Amino acid sequence: MKQFGFRIADSDPRIEPPAAVPAETIDLSRLFSAARRQRRVVMLSTAVSLCLGLVYLATTPKIFVAGSTVLLAGKVSRSIEEVSSIDSSASENALESAQEVIRSQPVALAVVDMLNLTENESFLNQPVSLLETVVDGGKEIVRAPIRMISPSPPSVEPGPPPTPEQIAERKRQLIATALSRTIEVQRVGRSSVFAIGYASHDPVLASKVANAYAEAYVSDLLNANYDATERTTAWLRDRLEALQASAREAAVEAEVFRSENGLVSTRGALITEENVSTLNEDLAVSVTEAARAQALMKTYESILNRGPEAFLSDRSSGFALQGNERLIEMQDQLSALSARLDRIERDFGNDHPQAVRLREQVSAQTNVLFGEVRRLHEEARGSYNVANAQVQALRESLGLAVDVNSEAGRKQVQLKSLEQRAETLQTLYQTFLTRFQEIDQQKSFPISNVRILAKADIPLTPAAPSTMRVLAAMIVLGLMAGAAIAAFREWRDRFLRTGEDVQNDLGQRFLGYLPHFDAANGAPQLSRQARNAPLKLSEPVPGMPVVRKPIHALQHPRSHYAETLRNIRFSSEVSLAGKSQIVLGITSIRPGEGKSSVALNLAAVMAASGNSVLLIDTDPRNPGLSRRLGLTRGVGLVEAALGRADWTKALRVIGDSGVHLLPCVTPGMMTHSSEMLGSKGMRQLLAAARARYSHVILDLAPLGPVVDARVVVPLVDQIVMVAEWGKTPKALVRETLMNEPALMEKTLGVVLNKVDMTTLRDYVSETGGEHYYEEYGDYFSGRSNPA
Repeated sequence: MKQFGFRIADSDPRIEPPAAVPAETIDLSRLFSAARRQRRVVMLSTAVSLCLGLVYLATTPKIFVAGSTVLLAGKVSRSIEEVSSIDSSASENALESAQEVIRSQPVALAVVDMLNLTENESFLNQPVSLLETVVDGGKEIVRAPIRMISPSPPSVEPGPPPTPEQIAERKRQLIATALSRTIEVQRVGRSSVFAIGYASHDPVLASKVANAYAEAYVSDLLNANYDATERTTAWLRDRLEALQASAREAAVEAEVFRSENGLVSTRGALITEENVSTLNEDLAVSVTEAARAQALMKTYESILNRGPEAFLSDRSSGFALQGNERLIEMQDQLSALSARLDRIERDFGNDHPQAVRLREQVSAQTNVLFGEVRRLHEEARGSYNVANAQVQALRESLGLAVDVNSEAGRKQVQLKSLEQRAETLQTLYQTFLTRFQEIDQQKSFPISNVRILAKADIPLTPAAPSTMRVLAAMIVLGLMAGAAIAAFREWRDRFLRTGEDVQNDLGQRFLGYLPHFDAANGAPQLSRQARNAPLKLSEPVPGMPVVRKPIHALQHPRSHYAETLRNIRFSSEVSLAGKSQIVLGITSIRPGEGKSSVALNLAAVMAASGNSVLLIDTDPRNPGLSRRLGLTRGVGLVEAALGRADWTKALRVIGDSGVHLLPCVTPGMMTHSSEMLGSKGMRQLLAAARARYSHVILDLAPLGPVVDARVVVPLVDQIVMVAEWGKTPKALVRETLMNEPALMEKTLGVVLNKVDMTTLRDYVSETGGEHYYEEYGDYFSGRSNPA
């Protein structure tokens, strides 16, 4: 159904095919940018990992590995193989068993005794690496609280103190157990050769242990073969003595029985026995024939009991089992007629003339077949009666023959039993005697199917730790850890950093980057930007107090900072085309993002273009702009908004920038700032300022937990959102704008402040204009080479 539906959809021109979903691709430029951003993390992680590798190499004792090889099922001399009938071929099970034997406790004990490891200081006091010490310490720290909360074991009465011999034996057992755990036994390929290896900080000890294991294994097999042979010969010796005595007694008993009963016969048997044997054979044949006739009679009888209808309901009546070709032929004819009748009834119905005729033929054929079975049943009954009578006659004859020579037969049977027992015991004795001689002869030869192929030499170079492998592994681990940390840092980096973040994640216009500069001396961060002399814009207004404060945008008019502010001014004028008086609010989401500096420099740039600009500090809770300009006393915004003073009398002029400033001077924390900003006096003040100045810039409070800025939003024409580069979360700005439709509607765009222009290039693609800001700096300064 699905394929049919698809064909209709493809063929019908009225049905529009679904739009192709673009395949998701990996942006390699983003990956490379992320790698550049996190290169220091990756390099630091790699360096730390490499240092850890060096510490591991310096604190880990060298390990030397020595190995010997032994061959299982090796070829021995032909003469010895002829003496021993033991198969020397090694199966897979034998090879697996051999490995377990090499690792077994008896072999380890033999090595301990051979090398006197209980007194070997190099084996007993092996150096421990720093890593093992740290791991063991960590395990102990974890186990300590577990032991504290675990119930203490029940106290047991101490027994007698162990003797020195018991202590020495216990030490020997423990050393053997530790040795068997550290020995390495590996099969070489698919061969019967085993490599025995041992690792130790002492190369001499490593070679001694490997060679001792090979020798101890060969000795263990020789001793095991000798012990097994000794036990076998001892058992065979006792068994031979018993068999010899039993065979002698059985032979004597048979001869005594023969002589006492006079059992002498020709060809080893009596005549009556031959008659009985013949009658038994004839009786067995007759019984078999009677059983066959009875089975055939019962088969026909079961068919007759079911009646003629059974041939129609069950067409496989088992006639083929009887071997009667006529029955088989009749059965096939009936099956063919029935099949034809079924086909006619299925195709033309039950009343079709041909169906009626075939039904009559089937009934006639069934009756004929049933009559034939009845005739065969009578023949089988007669055969059964004849066979049964023959069986009865043979049984009577056999009974007479047995009665005539029953006593002689029983004695002959007893005699044969005695002779057979004597013969069996003699044969068993000869077999055991031959085996005993072979094993006793083998015991005198030190036969072993294991030999040492190569002995271990003293290793000259350590096998571990490998300097190159450790350093390579630590570098790879460091890169992997650094990549994981870098990926985590990238995942956590959810802050505004590029214009693409502003446009894609916030859906707002990007107004530009404001490079970070030192507010104390006004020096820009970019090293190649021009530093021209300050421009004198206008003469101070007579009678208006002057605030002396350097403005960065005026000190560096040909910088990225100033150009970004000009872009904000241009965007505002374009979006509000036709308006001669503009009220522009400057705000941010979080405190400390530099909105006051942006408002001050933007006002200076607008005033430098010939506009009349009024800058108002509208943050009564924390008037950072006024404090930055050193205005902590006098009349300001609060008195003017509350009608206590004329706002024009509270104006100041900032140097020779031409920017008029209405400060906000609050003696302490103001709790009713939102009421003051939303008052009628505030609206009248902004209306009067709008009528007097072409641009009114409001330094608003942050949009976070306070509502001061939200109260002023209806009174402004546009809002410029200031976000600190790399510090302001995207989600916080997005949620704030989505929860304030009026704020979103009046937001001109977002400008990123305090931007590290050097690091910025790591967050943008290679084709981004941010990579060419340094060239723009030369262009702004007039130092670019002409084309």
